[in-house]
Amino acid sequence: MVRCPNCGQKTDGDYCRWCGYPVLGRGRRGAEARKAREAEARAKREAKEAERKAKEEAERLAREQARKEAEARAKRKAKKEAERLAREQARKKAKEAERKAREEAERLAREQARKKAEEAERKAKEEAERLAREQARKEAEEARKAREAEEVERKAKEEAERLAREQAREGKEAEEARKAWEAGEVERKAREEAELLAKEQARKEAEEARKEWEAEEAERKAKEEAELLAKEQARGEVEEAEVREKREVEEILQAVEEIYEGNFELVVPTPVGFEQVRQFAERLGQAENLKVAWVGGSVEEGAIIGILVQKPLALIQIINEMPMVEKVDKKGEKIIVTLKAAT
Repeated sequence: MVRCPNCGQKTDGDYCRWCGYPVLGRGRRGAEARKAREAEARAKREAKEAERKAKEEAERLAREQARKEAEARAKRKAKKEAERLAREQARKKAKEAERKAREEAERLAREQARKKAEEAERKAKEEAERLAREQARKEAEEARKAREAEEVERKAKEEAERLAREQAREGKEAEEARKAWEAGEVERKAREEAELLAKEQARKEAEEARKEWEAEEAERKAKEEAELLAKEQARGEVEEAEVREKREVEEILQAVEEIYEGNFELVVPTPVGFEQVRQFAERLGQAENLKVAWVGGSVEEGAIIGILVQKPLALIQIINEMPMVEKVDKKGEKIIVTLKAAT
């Protein structure tokens, strides 16, 4: 009889009659049973150890994978943040350049319009002064002619009076009377002639006054017309300058919009060969202040080339001028580059 190591009851045989637990017996059969139990226990321990190591290895691999994914996410996030900051900086620089360009264009347009208006005003003033001088010259000439006519009339009257006095002093009384009558007739005629000349002179003076008034009115209208034309010309020149300024500002804004600085992605749509993409990337790397950061791609978009524009550049224009490029389009933050078919 032996005591069961499991339940403590006394039993015989290879197994406990009470609990069925294997009992370590004596002899060869007991030794074999003991070895079998030891082998089973060792196999269990080895299996448990292998399971523990496998679990630890799986946990290590999971941690390694999680670490790599976290690093990849952090790199992608850092890259996106750097690209966002670069785009924001480029946008601010472009906006500042646009503001300065607009202010300079507006200043130049205002300066040019002011100069043209001053020039038009000066020309109008000179033209008005010239017309006034011409009118004054004509008036002076007409006044001189009127004075000459008055002088002729005065001399004719004096001559008639002198002749009448001479005739009155000569001959006999009858003759003197006749001559006196004739002198009176001459005087009358001279007086009538003088009155006629005076009336003619008054008519001329009235005519001159009317002409003078008409000349002044014509001068005033000419001056007003010249000023109106000058203002109209100045307004037209200002409007033309404003249109030209607006066009120049639009051209400057368009040029500013095409200025790039920072990180960008160039998408080369499929189908295109890898060799052609490689040559295009090499050509990009040869451009000044332009650096190729990486070359990749996707099934949906095609080849993708990451570039770094180190200084503000007209990037689309530079790419368009490359012989192998068919056309360049902008789609959001990405630039679509269509290459010519390989020959």
